[in-house]
Amino acid sequence: MRRISKGWLRVAACAAVLGGGSAIAQTAPQTPQMLFDTAQAALEKGNFAAAITGYRAAVAGLPPLARSTAVIRARLAYALQQSGQFDPAMAEATLAVRAFAAQKVTRDEDLAYSLRLLGSLHRGGANNTQAVTELQRAIAAETDTKSTDALSLRYTLALAALTEQPDLAAATLDAVRADAASFAKLPKTDQANFFSVRALADLNRGQPKLAAPFIEQALDLTGRTTTKVSISQVRIRGNAALIYARLGDSEKVRQYLTYSGAGHLPDQSWMTMSDKDLPVCGGDVAPQDVAVVEFAIEDNGRVSGASPVYASKPGPLGNVFAAAVAEWRWQPAALAKLDPFWRQSIRLELRCVKRPPLLALSDAFSDRTRDWLTQIHVDPDVITPAFDANEPGAGAIPRALAAVHTAKDNRSRAEAVAALDAVLVSLNAPAEARAYALFVGASPVRSATRSGYESDKARAFGVAVARLETQSGSERARAWLRTEQALALEASGTLAPARQLLQGVIATPAATLPQDDPIRSLAQLHLSLIEKRDGAPARADQRLTEAGITPEQCSLLDVRPVPQNTNISSAAFPSEALRWNFEGNARVAFDIAADGRVEQTRTVIAYPPFVFGPATERAVARFRYLPPTLGNEVLGCVGQSVNVHYQMPK
Repeated sequence: MRRISKGWLRVAACAAVLGGGSAIAQTAPQTPQMLFDTAQAALEKGNFAAAITGYRAAVAGLPPLARSTAVIRARLAYALQQSGQFDPAMAEATLAVRAFAAQKVTRDEDLAYSLRLLGSLHRGGANNTQAVTELQRAIAAETDTKSTDALSLRYTLALAALTEQPDLAAATLDAVRADAASFAKLPKTDQANFFSVRALADLNRGQPKLAAPFIEQALDLTGRTTTKVSISQVRIRGNAALIYARLGDSEKVRQYLTYSGAGHLPDQSWMTMSDKDLPVCGGDVAPQDVAVVEFAIEDNGRVSGASPVYASKPGPLGNVFAAAVAEWRWQPAALAKLDPFWRQSIRLELRCVKRPPLLALSDAFSDRTRDWLTQIHVDPDVITPAFDANEPGAGAIPRALAAVHTAKDNRSRAEAVAALDAVLVSLNAPAEARAYALFVGASPVRSATRSGYESDKARAFGVAVARLETQSGSERARAWLRTEQALALEASGTLAPARQLLQGVIATPAATLPQDDPIRSLAQLHLSLIEKRDGAPARADQRLTEAGITPEQCSLLDVRPVPQNTNISSAAFPSEALRWNFEGNARVAFDIAADGRVEQTRTVIAYPPFVFGPATERAVARFRYLPPTLGNEVLGCVGQSVNVHYQMPK
């Protein structure tokens, strides 16, 4: 940003104050010009806090739509952005643009900057169309179209238009390259980034063959197979993998992903330890549509910079997925083994789901736990080991939670859960909070088979129920954990004890567990499933009818069909991934037909993109279930999903 001369602002200032009949010289108040000069000097030294204070003081006494106000607000927005205060920066940039418009200013460096800031902050997600317009207006407002900032602005516009208007992205970058002399003066990395995004523009136009020469130029400039990489190289090689995936060249896909680091991170468990809701199919997003979204994960577990790099059709599709990813959250403790470098550029292959998240039995307990933690001044979103292990009271909770999440084996997790529960008991935690903590800790760290995993989980739930036996008011919490224990036993194929537990839950007095309580409903539903499996379908349907369970009610519940065959053998591991030592994850969604067969398999989340999805879909298609039914109608079995983690043999 250019430095404004001291004569830009003409405001009369009073030099002295007279009082009490005597001329007493006092310190002259600082004028807006003086305040601005001080703030500008602080900005140029990188002292953004002082610059922000000075700019705010300078603008306080000026008319809101004056030219000088517009300039100061633009500088203030820059200082706020540089200090990471993005929402205030956006607010100030908006006011600056409004003031410039009132003065009928259309070309000005500070106006261009304000529009660029707005476009950059709106890029990706629900406001991306607005971002494209703001960045185009910023280009029109430039006073120096040959500057480095001007080239960077066009690059940013191309990124914003990449999946929404790929023709605009291509034309914008072609215009930059048309000035061959200026383009040749750019550093090689910048040239490579231009070629790389230009390749993505063709990919998003459905022309991967035209994209290939551009990505090859980017690879020539930055290297193809170096083992020490920059973020630019990670992105360029990731783009190459996307292009060759669309061209069907699996060997090059694996090669470039390998040398981008994807699939080779020290620990892959971070992928599953987060809340990841996806868009529901409908409107602009069809079940067959796919997008690849790039994002970063901050130290606090929040997502930043989510933006689409590929969408299977132009328009809003890619940004619908980016908006969803922007809301994802990771627990900081889950990121402990993931190097911050690799968290700067994560890419996932994504598709929509057929229904929104269902009502899980744990939801009410989770909400009660959050309320209680907030009441005792513990942030419910923070699980971190950065607390003193010996700190008394509520301060011990985050560290105890972190120990549960980072346990390396089942034994250490059980010990961590016991320690966490002891902390909660010492704080007189409500039964719901203790039950939820025990529920979270019941999932095994690892088991050799899926049935073994469920058996281990059932045992952990048994221990959890026993811990709550002596707490007054824990009856409903224990009914919930017994239901979860029964479902785990059911999933492991151990039906007799599962039946006994479910019968006990249903026998719970209505004063404790009302007739329409979701816990009771799910217990009734699964008891009927076991009866059907035992050859008593009429009795099973009668049980559901007597309980008043309807298909509409079940459509809201997280109904879990009984698995009869859900094993995935090592043969499902893609041979190319094995050859390149790839690891990764895939979540596959599917429906269950009335005969228990799986249909409509679709990969909805995959890391790395376009590697593990097809093999996982083929494996899941062989699954068989005993679906819950009422009469001839299958209940709640549309839009099921399963996560599969691929890990190299030790």
